[in-house]
Amino acid sequence: MFKMIFTPSPGWLKNVEKSGKQAQALVISDPKSILKGVAGYQGKDGWIDLEVEVHPADEAQFRAKMKARFSTAIGGMLEPGMHVNVRYDGADRQRVMLVDDVNRLLGYRLKP
Repeated sequence: MFKMIFTPSPGWLKNVEKSGKQAQALVISDPKSILKGVAGYQGKDGWIDLEVEVHPADEAQFRAKMKARFSTAIGGMLEPGMHVNVRYDGADRQRVMLVDDVNRLLGYRLKP
């Protein structure tokens, strides 16, 4: 089951953002189904977990739950089948985070 976490960033995110391995990931989870029933949230931007298949350039692919900002997941910016840029911890491949910004995600959706 997926859950939304409206807390400060997990401690490992800054380290992975700075020195994690880059990869492409295929979004498997549908954020719309995770966010069903959530409307009008006000407060700090939290994190949700989305299932992805990570495709590193130099390792075998693997499945993990990617951390993505709640604000990025709403509004249809992420959907199943999209390929996004991520970073992950080489020592703990379950620590995966989305590194594409909103403009890049919108650009993916506008490509023919």
